[in-house]
Parts: sequence; C-alpha cells; structure tokens
Amino acid sequence: MLSLLLHPLRQLFAALLTNDSPNQLSIGFTIGMVLGFVPKGNLIALSLAVLLCAVKVNRSAGLVAAAIFSCVGPWADGLTHKLGSTLLHQPGLQGFFAWIYDLPLGPFIGFHNTVTIGSLLLALYVTYPCYYGSHLLFERYGPPVARWVTRYRIGRALTGAHFAARFEG
Repeated sequence: MLSLLLHPLRQLFAALLTNDSPNQLSIGFTIGMVLGFVPKGNLIALSLAVLLCAVKVNRSAGLVAAAIFSCVGPWADGLTHKLGSTLLHQPGLQGFFAWIYDLPLGPFIGFHNTVTIGSLLLALYVTYPCYYGSHLLFERYGPPVARWVTRYRIGRALTGAHFAARFEG
C-alpha cells in the first residue's frame, strides 16, 4: 500500500534524475499537460496517451504532468465549455463537425462535446508557454535538485538507488 502511495513521488524523482535532456523532459511534460487537460474516455485522450508512450520523451515527466493537470482541468470546465460551445456553433464549421461525427469512429473522438473540444483548444493554446517554462525549470533546477535528492537516504530510497546497489558486482 505504501508503495502505491509513493509511486507518483518516485516517478517525479525518476524524471529529475534521468539523463534525459531538458528538451525530452519538457516535451514529455507538455504532452502530459495536454493529456491531463482533455477529459478522458475519448479517442483524443487515448491518442495523446499513445503519443506519450510512442515518442522518445520522458514518460515520467509526462505522467506527472498528466496527473497534475487532470486535477486542475475540471476547474477550467466553465471556460472550456464556453470555448467549445463557441467553436461548435460557428456556422462555417458545423458541416465539418457533422462530417467528423458521421465517420465510423466519429462519436468516440469527442468533438461533439463542448468541454472536450474547449479543453483541447485551451491545452493547445498553452502548449508553447508550458514547454518554454518547463524547459527553463528543468534546465535550471534539474541538476541541483537531483544532487539534493541523492544526498539524502530517503531520496536514494525513493529513486531506487539502494536496490541497484544491492545487485551491483
């Protein structure tokens, strides 16, 4: 049970301690942010999860971001509903959305839901600021935090370093 509770914290430390570049950490964090904002249970969220796992990015950073923004996302539902409703009620786009809905997997995509399309729009709008900000944070604070975490016994235990030391040589 304790292992289940500490798993997100271990994922966060694993993201900071890996030898991935700040670009890989930031792109993983950004894809996780978009995944976290979009409501789950549609083809958009599934596609984003597959993208996170298929591309060479830091999955731990993406999963931590998805967990964080999955908690933050519902607070923006009022705004995303208004954005999605505005987009879906545009006369020039109604034919396009009707065509998508009539596709074989169209209803599962989620474009007919105002919150889903609004969340996707909002997440895509903040994609570059999220990438840029997380890149600056990972570049500046990643190495000092990694040194700080590995200095303490609890940090080494959370990262699994003590398990690796047992099996060396």
